[in-house]
Amino acid sequence: MRGKQLQEAQSPQPEGWALSLLADKLRTGPPSLTALVDCLEDIKTIEGFLELIRMLLPEYEDQIMSEPRNRRVYRFCYCFGIKYYPLPANTECPIANWVEDMPVELMALSYSAYHDLEMRPGYLLLLSLVIYPYEGDVRDEEDDYVPFDPANLPTGKYRPSARDIAWVRNLMANLAIGGEWIAPMGFTVVKVAENKIELREAIDTPEVKETIRRTLLIAKKVGIEAEFTRTGRTAREKINGAKVPLLDLVQNIVGAELANRIPGAGWSPGELHQMTDNTPYDGVGNFADWACSETGCIVLDSSYDNCAYQEGMGVPVFKWSEYNVNVLASQWPKVQEVREKIDHIVEWLERDQINNFRKLVEFLLKFNLEKKPGKVRIYDPIEHYCDLEQNTGEEEDDDDDD
Repeated sequence: MRGKQLQEAQSPQPEGWALSLLADKLRTGPPSLTALVDCLEDIKTIEGFLELIRMLLPEYEDQIMSEPRNRRVYRFCYCFGIKYYPLPANTECPIANWVEDMPVELMALSYSAYHDLEMRPGYLLLLSLVIYPYEGDVRDEEDDYVPFDPANLPTGKYRPSARDIAWVRNLMANLAIGGEWIAPMGFTVVKVAENKIELREAIDTPEVKETIRRTLLIAKKVGIEAEFTRTGRTAREKINGAKVPLLDLVQNIVGAELANRIPGAGWSPGELHQMTDNTPYDGVGNFADWACSETGCIVLDSSYDNCAYQEGMGVPVFKWSEYNVNVLASQWPKVQEVREKIDHIVEWLERDQINNFRKLVEFLLKFNLEKKPGKVRIYDPIEHYCDLEQNTGEEEDDDDDD
């Protein structure tokens, strides 16, 4: 969930044209011999790209294919945005990769993002008002504590091989931010930034310690920042205080007196809608919908935790299908509406964090909502599975069997 300015900056249509792009547009003449050879070698890729255009953008085929080869994905993105919705596109992506994987940017509040709490202040303040979204999640019953100090592991004679280094680099390239590498011997590494990994849980065995030590050596050699410290929480600590770290952070932002007035359990999305819709605080309910994955929009309600993965792949692969395109296009207006409301209330809070948050908390505390008995909200991962068609590798296996 990023602000509108960044979203506009990533638009595939620039406000101004670089001279190199103008040169491509103005260059005339027959294609080079190298270009012809590349075309012959990539005939399957070109056929797939044409099929994609004819399925989704037939009216723009001439416009897209008349572009220089290194600009066709760019033009595809631009025309797709006109007809459907803006693509979260890397326009430098090779056409071969583009044809195989539909770009989808999932923006739900994942379990790891909630517990990492690496968010802008406005998000933290609003999140403190919302019920714990993962109540009943089985992950709260698992320890992520590291029972030894990775910084003081015994030394050994191991030296990273070229193959080991290549494997770690490939792992980092394929892992999405927030993605996990779950080592079968008993530890988990999370990619928390483009070039940073963290150790989240481990069992205390010689094999685990040695593998972690080797991973640290490789990371140092290839310039990956590895934060392997004795951190984490036990399952008991999680169950007893899921929101405690969040409320501690909020206390640092607005002070103990104001933070202590926040109800520990928080309010549900429905309650926050009831209290704040069509008021100066409109948007708080939409934020709660997003935090609890209840907006009704796939990209706002699904995280990469909720996807299927091909064996050996660190990111999910989505199909270029009419279903995926149509469902995302139909939901795009609501995605924009929800994000605009969230952006508005977050930016208002951040203009004067203490005073504006005090106004909001005092406004909410004036209500004495009657708690209606009903079904207890329990997080079920199956209910939040990403409802988009994905490539899992099983289809290819079935074809091979046939």
